[in-house]
Formats: sequence, C-alpha cells, structure tokens
Amino acid sequence: MCFARKTVTVVLLFIISVVNICAFEQTLSPQDNITVGDKVVLNIKAEGLTIDSLDKVKLSEANFGDFELLNVKAAQDNSVDFILAAYKAGKVELLSVEIPYTDTNQKKFVKTTALPIEIKSVLDPNKPSTDIYDIREIAKFRHGFLWYFTFIIILLVLCIIGYFIYKYIKKKNRKPTQEEIIQSIPPKEYALKQLEELAALDLSGKGHIKEYYDKLSDIVRFYVSRTYSVDGMEKTTTELYSMLKNKITPEHNRELKNYLINCDFVKFAKLIPSDEDIKKDFDVAKDFVEKL
Repeated sequence: MCFARKTVTVVLLFIISVVNICAFEQTLSPQDNITVGDKVVLNIKAEGLTIDSLDKVKLSEANFGDFELLNVKAAQDNSVDFILAAYKAGKVELLSVEIPYTDTNQKKFVKTTALPIEIKSVLDPNKPSTDIYDIREIAKFRHGFLWYFTFIIILLVLCIIGYFIYKYIKKKNRKPTQEEIIQSIPPKEYALKQLEELAALDLSGKGHIKEYYDKLSDIVRFYVSRTYSVDGMEKTTTELYSMLKNKITPEHNRELKNYLINCDFVKFAKLIPSDEDIKKDFDVAKDFVEKL
C-alpha cells in the first residue's frame, strides 16, 4: 500500500514537471564566423516568457558552458534575447540550460538545446605568437626632420603675422581718447581754438571773473607746456619760469611770468580787473600764443 502511494506521488510529480516544461523556439545568431569576444544572441520565444516574468536570481546561476551571459533584452516579436559572449577559442559548446519564469502565477521553464560552436581566434594563424592583431599599422613619419622643422617655422611666422594684423585692425577700429585727439592738433591751433571758445562763453560778462582768468592762464600754460615739452600745468609760476629759462628768450620768459602772476592775483587775491584790463589780458594771451 505504502509502495503504491510513493509510486503515484512520483508519477504525479513527473507529470507536473513535464507540464511545466514549455514549448519554445530557439535561435542563435550569428552561428558562423564568431571570434573571441564577439557577442551572440540566443533568442527564446515561449508562451508567457517576458523580461518581467524571468526569475533573475536563478537565471544568474545558470551555466551556459563556455559562454558568459552579458545581458537580457526584450525582442520585438514578444521574445527574449539572451546576449552571450565566449572568450575561449576553438570548439566550444553552448550548454543546455533551464530558463525559469512565472506565467499567471505558475512556475514554468524552458530547457534550451545545447549547441556546438567554433570560436575563431583573433591571433594571426600564420604567426605562432601570442600578440593580438594591431587595430591598424603603426604610423610612420613620411617626411624627414627638416620638413617638420620648416613646417613649424612657417606656422610660427604665420601666427606672428596674424597677431600683428589683429593688433593693427584693433588699433584702427579703436576710438581715440580725448587726450589723443588733443595731441593730434598742433599746439598753436588748439590754443587759439580754446581762446575763441573762452571768448564765446563770455564768463567775464556774466561776472565769473575768477573762472575766466583760471581758464585763460590754463590755456597759456598748456600751450607753453606742449610747445616746449615741459610739465607746466601743475607747477607754480616761479617753477615754470625756471623750467623755461633755457628754452625761450629771457625777455619773453619775464613777460610770461609777469602775465601769469597777474592772473594769479585775480584767481587767488580776488583782484577785480576793469573791463579794459580783461580785454587787454585776453589780447596778451593771444599774442603769447602767436609769437612764442
């Protein structure tokens, strides 16, 4: 009786296991001209087999023989691609493995068919060596040292020429500063123009006597400084007189000194000149510009 029960149990388990082995379609590509490291795709198509239904844990333990499982992807025809690679040359075998998955809460699996495959080596069969094929031949210099040296010199010369062209264009397009504009105008022309503009302001007529004499003396100082290349704008009248001793005649130098002292009296001592003196001082300044 006990033996009969055991027999029935074994038969039932066998039937269940057979039922759980599903029909499937198996395709391997490529099958020919495979070299070491190439990827091959084992495509399995079975009812209910999808990426999500696979038992990932058990699949990671599967033994594909001389092949390594790299990845699993879903194919377009509702099948599953198993990406494999072999790193051993010669005649190898893709072993039969059980691929477990779950379909409608029922454990199922497909058992693949073992396939013998020949893996080609990447080594040159005509050279008994362990060297791997070069991706491409080692590049060799086609020209001698003199050719490359000349090329570098020409390149440097072109860079220098390009730099100077860039500086020239930049300088040409740059707007000149106010000081550069002033320096481009001859000293006498600029001073006479300044005197005309001062007269047009009519500062003395508006009661701005101190400001008028301040500008008048500055025009004379600036003209003398530019004409005789001295820095007279920030110097006292006495210092300017000393700087011009060897540059203009003593007579003109004394006249200039006395004129600037007279302007200083108006600027700092608040001397109020008459209208006649104001006109005279303007004419003297203009005379200095024209004769110095």
